[in-house]
Amino acid sequence: MAKAVERDLVRELETGVALLVYDVPWPPKPRSKEERKALAPWFSWYDWATSALRRLGYPIQYSVVLIDESRIKDVEEVVRRIEDKRQSLNRAFKLRIPPPHVNVIRFNPKSREDAQALLDVIRQGLKATLEAFISEIKEQLEEGKDRTKLQQRVKNFIGRLQRQDFLKLMLKDAEIRSLVLQLEVLTA
Repeated sequence: MAKAVERDLVRELETGVALLVYDVPWPPKPRSKEERKALAPWFSWYDWATSALRRLGYPIQYSVVLIDESRIKDVEEVVRRIEDKRQSLNRAFKLRIPPPHVNVIRFNPKSREDAQALLDVIRQGLKATLEAFISEIKEQLEEGKDRTKLQQRVKNFIGRLQRQDFLKLMLKDAEIRSLVLQLEVLTA
């Protein structure tokens, strides 16, 4: 990545970022097929809720997402939708899904080095995600999977990453851009 672009990204990370930390309740372990079927809406809600929260920024850890501070209103909207759906499932299926805990922590890195370390974590995570997806797509192509379905899957994956990418690393970072292009070429 060019030094000027990297400096700009570090400067952007020095102000206006927040951590989205969430704890969405996982269903209890089902003891039978009937119980598993009864808990299916909870499992579905869990997957949907965690996916909705992770799409708001860069997933850093299992339940931690780095977001642009300007997206805090989006977080509040997603949390409202998650809560509405939780209450609806509890009423409709007589479940007892506890409320999720979602917190937003605004912060500024203490130094330029801290912002650089944060940028490195984001880049490494994005790079690892792209490399794993490329590997998976290659395997599926070798297995003879439907190319059209894979093209659509790649398109959806890239679109989702672009919506998460508030630093625009997919455009600014040559290594990440190269991985995205490699993905697109695989299914072209």
